[in-house]
Amino acid sequence: MKSKVSADKGFFKRLKSAFGNPAKCPETNLEKPVTLNAGCAKIPLEFCTEGISVDSGGKRLHLIRETFVGEPYGDPRPAFLLLDPKCIHHRISGFLRVSAGDHLIVGREDEHQPVILGLPDSAPKRLFSVVHEGDALVFQDLSGESGTQLSPFTDVHTDTTEQRIANLREIYRIFGGPIQLLPPGQALDDLHRVNDILEKEPLREKDWRGMPGGVVHLPKKMVPIIVGDLHAQVDNLLTLLTQNRFLEQMSEGKATLIILGDAVHSEMDGSMEEMETSLLIMDLILRLKLWYPQQVFYIRGNHDSFDEEIGKDGIPQGLLWAKALRDTRGEAYKKAMDRFYELLPLVVVSKTYVACHAAPPKGKVDMDMLVNIHKYPALINQVICNRLQRPNRPGGYTKGDVKRFRKTLKLGGKAELFVGHTPLTRHETIWSNVGGIEHHDVVFSGNIPWIGVYISSDGEMIPLRYRAETLLPIINSMDDVELYDELEH
Repeated sequence: MKSKVSADKGFFKRLKSAFGNPAKCPETNLEKPVTLNAGCAKIPLEFCTEGISVDSGGKRLHLIRETFVGEPYGDPRPAFLLLDPKCIHHRISGFLRVSAGDHLIVGREDEHQPVILGLPDSAPKRLFSVVHEGDALVFQDLSGESGTQLSPFTDVHTDTTEQRIANLREIYRIFGGPIQLLPPGQALDDLHRVNDILEKEPLREKDWRGMPGGVVHLPKKMVPIIVGDLHAQVDNLLTLLTQNRFLEQMSEGKATLIILGDAVHSEMDGSMEEMETSLLIMDLILRLKLWYPQQVFYIRGNHDSFDEEIGKDGIPQGLLWAKALRDTRGEAYKKAMDRFYELLPLVVVSKTYVACHAAPPKGKVDMDMLVNIHKYPALINQVICNRLQRPNRPGGYTKGDVKRFRKTLKLGGKAELFVGHTPLTRHETIWSNVGGIEHHDVVFSGNIPWIGVYISSDGEMIPLRYRAETLLPIINSMDDVELYDELEH
């Protein structure tokens, strides 16, 4: 107990030294560069209309004001994104968000920051700190003799608004027009074509039937974009597709979108019985799969079913889903969706991570069982329905199950295990080392205002959060987009 108290005191002492007393920091409008040597400076937000260049420890970083294409959900106060300007226009990359009320210490002391920000090995453990006071940014130099320089934002404009609008136009082309429910015949044709793709996927080892098995093996060089349960939030998917060069890198064959199931059935109060948005998001996902057959993988979740037990708060969403498909598109479409669910993979694995909807298997399994998973209904149920063990859930999976799963897949102990299915709170979206299990992460993408996603950068998995935006009205108002002649890529 004494060691814990000592550690807490050390932490708060370090925090105090990092941030000092913001009230005593001199205010500047940053008309010219300011160098801080163990000092601090306060910059009112009215002088940070675009962003600030920060040079510290031999590294130039950009702190840019977050911009939006649509109306953002949540706190209206502007946030800032700290990032490596060398990466933002060239590849998928990470960033650190500084929202109102946040205190951030930048340096090599944090395990993720060297990769996210491209910090050199020579950089000190702590470079600088920044506090977002709501109406001003307060910087404190922590780097030592070299100091930290703040400069007016003069580099090439890094606002990504135009790029994101261009991505919305590309999504419009891929979809073939406004994002609205497809006519029944066209929707059925899309679904049959996707099922044909699923029956022949080359990245899945064949099972005993000669069909693609339960495991997708992705190349290590492919950048994963791991998206959790979307639960009918079409705007969330559109938000992600327009961010961080995701769509561009998918088009170039360098990134793969991995959706961890449960794209259907809203979990928002008052919308749980509504099925139109579930139809719409599946129309969009199926079109993406047709356009990027080797860059989009949808993993089966427990809501990817018409089972009468699937529901929320007593609402039988599985049965309502079946009825909506029949009423809107006919029995043939419902049967084709049944086939789609049967053909879906259940596990994605690469050299540094594994992902499934809900849980690793309990007990001993081998790769042959995972490939031939349709021989083992109980194993399917575990992977798509189980949850972490808790006192009220004695049958849940444990740290030992996670360790055994990695060993089955011949992965090291630091390989990340990603699951969705079990958000820990209603409004958050990413949780790391869940249950005290290292490299075991939950990602959820169906909440508002935050959308969770994991990417990899230089081989390290990085969590990112995006603000959800209302993008459907914007993409559907585009009337000058030249469509592709036919759905071929």
